[in-house]
Amino acid sequence: MSTNFAILPEDILQTLSAQLDSAQNVAGGSNGGIEYLSLPHPRTGLLVLLFPTPDAILELQAVSPHAGRSWFLGDEVVSDGRLVMMTPIDAALLLIPILQRAQSDVYRTAEDIFEEATNSFAESLALTSPMLLQKSVDSFVSLPCTLRALRQLCDVKDFGPETIVYRYSAEKAKKYITAKINRLESSKSLDLSRTIVRNLAKDGLMEDGREKLLSLGRKKAAIDLVSQYLSPELKRDIVSSYDFTQLESYLKANMEEQVPLKSAANTKKGPGDATDKKRKAGRGSQGVEKLKKASTTGMSKLSSFFNKS
Repeated sequence: MSTNFAILPEDILQTLSAQLDSAQNVAGGSNGGIEYLSLPHPRTGLLVLLFPTPDAILELQAVSPHAGRSWFLGDEVVSDGRLVMMTPIDAALLLIPILQRAQSDVYRTAEDIFEEATNSFAESLALTSPMLLQKSVDSFVSLPCTLRALRQLCDVKDFGPETIVYRYSAEKAKKYITAKINRLESSKSLDLSRTIVRNLAKDGLMEDGREKLLSLGRKKAAIDLVSQYLSPELKRDIVSSYDFTQLESYLKANMEEQVPLKSAANTKKGPGDATDKKRKAGRGSQGVEKLKKASTTGMSKLSSFFNKS
């Protein structure tokens, strides 16, 4: 079995370890009880590799180095230098495009909905063998987190344990995504992102007296993060429900102020600039400087070696 190094959230590590131990015991020491899922990415529609746990689904992404790399594991050298990133992905965001594929005005069982969605995806992706996709979808539907998300995104009629029918609700889906964006905006997760904090500071949104603009900036950053798992059409629908006019006007004015300052800084030259450039251009390496100082007395000219004898 190949060895790979991976990074995953600490709060999922214990659950995942217990799941792996259980699978190994059941399979007699193999990993036969663990399966990966291959489902359409909610933004691109392309198949991505996922790792299911009882409470969460992890997206697997391999980061490959530009040049050859290896890992040292004790006394062993692992030739595969890739690093696998395992990040949680909301089951509801994976579920939305599946439900949209089989969207209907009538209530249907989950089996009917997912069978139609699977066939639609298999056709659009031109899959020669849709059985793997069907198996992944079936496993995905059986997860507790997926069943919870199904009720959050659909109108549900419950006629008993054996008869539950669903109808996708675009309104519920939008409400769910909006609530997710609001939670992310007010959470500390944005503050832990150096890129987001740096961008907010660069735009001057973190200065005193710009609290409202900062709130809009954080909201936009939260939307951009969540939109990594939304289709372009759904993203436009979500963005249209917010008013960023004030933020956009400020950013445009701020950019117009910065352009002349940057242009002036680029064209301004100090009195010693020309001299410094000549000095830097004229000075070679230490070895070249020593050769320049060497005595050439008594040496033949290079052209003498090419005279006709």
